Amino acid sequence: MHGQYQNERQFRLIHLSELDENEPEPETRVQRLMPRTGFATIYGPPGCGKTFWAIHLGLTVAAGLPFFGCETEKSGVVYIAAEAGTGIKKRIIAARDRLGITDAEFYLITEAPNLGFSNPNDSNRLISDIQSHRVPNLGMIFLDTVARVTPGSDENSVQHMGAFIANADRIARHFDCIVVGVHHTGKDDGRGMRGSSAINGATDCEWWVRKEEGGTRSAKLTKMRDGEGDLSMTFDLDVVEMADGTTTCVITELSQPEVRKQAPKVWKPTGATAIAFDALVEVVRERGTLPAESAHIPSRTPTVSMEQWKAHAVLRGICSSNEERAVNIAFQRATQKLLENKKIGTWNSHVWPVL
Repeated sequence: MHGQYQNERQFRLIHLSELDENEPEPETRVQRLMPRTGFATIYGPPGCGKTFWAIHLGLTVAAGLPFFGCETEKSGVVYIAAEAGTGIKKRIIAARDRLGITDAEFYLITEAPNLGFSNPNDSNRLISDIQSHRVPNLGMIFLDTVARVTPGSDENSVQHMGAFIANADRIARHFDCIVVGVHHTGKDDGRGMRGSSAINGATDCEWWVRKEEGGTRSAKLTKMRDGEGDLSMTFDLDVVEMADGTTTCVITELSQPEVRKQAPKVWKPTGATAIAFDALVEVVRERGTLPAESAHIPSRTPTVSMEQWKAHAVLRGICSSNEERAVNIAFQRATQKLLENKKIGTWNSHVWPVL
């Protein structure tokens, strides 16, 4: 099998003189948002709406409809629902009806192929079964989720994930399409996809789907081969009732892709540093005095001495030990952190909180 695959490929050498800076921009399956070929991921924590977002993407491409205001190349789509199984049918029906699609080259597979090993794996059979249906202009194949199509594999193993990536790449090359893996984040949602960084290194495109404070959901383009980065759009999940009385959700697009600047994080003291800061606020409120006018101290700002602050911080429990050296170290560390983050001001023996 491995040898046969190698014989199917050709490696063309491009001479330096053939390189042209005026070559057309790389083609996209979704304008600005998804490459035409390669490997992409849609990732997020459980319950963020990533499967609904992926279905919405697949159906708009299959029908040639705009996706969040961006043009799509009308293409055949195969959605492998390895995790949701037959239960995903209602989600697709509801999304189809919301989009007003009466017919489109969209196909569903509810069995989970095993693509997690170099040999044996189900990539040959999957390619054969998809090919036998002669899907017109097949452009996208979804793998939902990466975990379910790599059973028995170690997500943290570069070797195991490398085998999955090779299989996904083989499928993409065979059909000249984009393969999209739906994946989970780890415990820290902001640190990206779960498992080996090999997946991140292999992707041509990555979308991070998450639920924002207040309930609105967002999808952020965290990686795009030869394209824009940091594009973000927002959406809602609307609950709809099905004919059998059950409910599911559908996507409502709220905003079109735009570059959004993240608001700077406000540093907040924790642990012993928080105790020290609260102690300073208290002691200044109770015993602070106005120093003589100075260009180094804000006008009409009450201050206390370092000794007064330290004594109050000790009373507040800045250190669990009564040993003088341990107390001094705890206080010095807290003072340094507060200074670095501009939460206190000092001049000579004066100290005051910056609120």
